[in-house]
Amino acid sequence: MNSSNFYEPHTHKDPSFPIIFHLDTMIKSQSQFLPHWHENIEILYVIKGTISVLSDASSITANKDEIIIINSNNVHYIQTLEEESKYYCLIIDRKFCEEIGIDTEEIVFQRLIKDRMVRDKFNVIKEEFFSQKALYKAKIKSVIMDLVICLYREHILSESALSNKPETNKIEMIKKAIRYIQSNYDKNISIAQIAEEAGVSKYYFCRIFKEITGYTTICFINILRCTNAKKLLLSGKYSVEEAAFACGFDNLSYFSKTYKKHMGCLPSSLKKR
Repeated sequence: MNSSNFYEPHTHKDPSFPIIFHLDTMIKSQSQFLPHWHENIEILYVIKGTISVLSDASSITANKDEIIIINSNNVHYIQTLEEESKYYCLIIDRKFCEEIGIDTEEIVFQRLIKDRMVRDKFNVIKEEFFSQKALYKAKIKSVIMDLVICLYREHILSESALSNKPETNKIEMIKKAIRYIQSNYDKNISIAQIAEEAGVSKYYFCRIFKEITGYTTICFINILRCTNAKKLLLSGKYSVEEAAFACGFDNLSYFSKTYKKHMGCLPSSLKKR
């Protein structure tokens, strides 16, 4: 995922196969997932270690052989709680679900699943995806259809459970703020400006931003700036100073200190490589 795309659109090389599937490895010292969202549901199947997902202010922890569902348009990010964790990531296109009569934007699935039937279906998808036998795409679509129907029948949250989720206007306010930060991170923006853009007081904004994203506003901005500075340095077209200033830092010493904190090394060492 491009960590600067907070609304993450998913594109498919084969429109008739609207599925994204891959194995992710997270190293604790290298994990910097910024909060983002997308309309498609995302299913994570942990095969090693322990991961935590903050999704619309709800924290979910999953160990080996457990599954996390990230619902449509949830603001979320993933982190490993051990030195290394591995999980399979399956992203199912919303339109695929609509074709079988399930609108994933209107329902909320249970977030943590330990259902053996769901796990078995996921394993079939994994095996088909990597073996790529004849008609494997058709087989995967068929199994995913069964998987989604199983989730719909057995793992939808009740209305009473949904009453405890954060108010929708809080989520939308944070999305608006994140979009503003994305458009202005390279400028000298203040928390007061971001809060004004979101239409709330500075102190209320800071509290809700941390509640929904898991980050303070300053930390979020600094990680975003460092992530984009890394891209500039890797391009080979920018010096450390140029990359720092292009990404909103006005002090080179502070940039180096912040970059090392969030990216694990000094920007000068990256430039040398």
